[in-house]
Amino acid sequence: MLGSKDLTPAQERILVESEKVLGKKGISGLELKNIAKILKLAPSTINYYYASSEDLIYDTTLFSYQKYVQQIFDESEGILDPEKVLKIWIKNTFDWTKELPGIGVILEFPRQVMKSNKKTSKESEALLKLFSRTASDTGIRNVTFLCSAIRSLQKKQNFKLYKPAQIAVFVAKDSTYATFCSAIGFATLGGGLWVAGRQPESKSNPIWRSFGFNPQKQMQDSVAGIIKLLKKA
Repeated sequence: MLGSKDLTPAQERILVESEKVLGKKGISGLELKNIAKILKLAPSTINYYYASSEDLIYDTTLFSYQKYVQQIFDESEGILDPEKVLKIWIKNTFDWTKELPGIGVILEFPRQVMKSNKKTSKESEALLKLFSRTASDTGIRNVTFLCSAIRSLQKKQNFKLYKPAQIAVFVAKDSTYATFCSAIGFATLGGGLWVAGRQPESKSNPIWRSFGFNPQKQMQDSVAGIIKLLKKA
């Protein structure tokens, strides 16, 4: 069921609510019984789709990740200006990471979801491998899009979606291009997590603000500066 696009209405409701909880509170806040209570569903309904919280956490992460990447493709459809396309990727990635940092953490550290005392370790390992493989497929699609926009802007041409193998060749042969891909990608993803960490629900940032930092503005200015350098390269 991991990564399945054929969702029933009930399963989609479960994943939408789970995304909110996992994104904001992390794995400690996501339990099957809690989701059932929030949605006013019988626990058996949740268990019909997910046998454990691990299943739900992995599926929720894939659901959110795939949805965010697809939105980038949808919003960019028909746009030829590579800078506009690149900014669509940056905005969507920053917003998604900032609003749902818990999802990003699971993508980076999926093994932490697994319970150390779980008896069926082979099943857990199989689930982890399936999750990693499915997430990797979406990740390749995401990175290929980003690097295609950067390549198109670098070469001052209309946006073209390259194949992963072509991107790999560009990265191997052009260190400047590789640096721009890394810098924009890490600055956006890291910036989203940074802002999320600096803006808790209390909205209180006395230490950062006392030094004159506005995390979101600093991140946006940094990425804008990198794009200017890219256009001149």
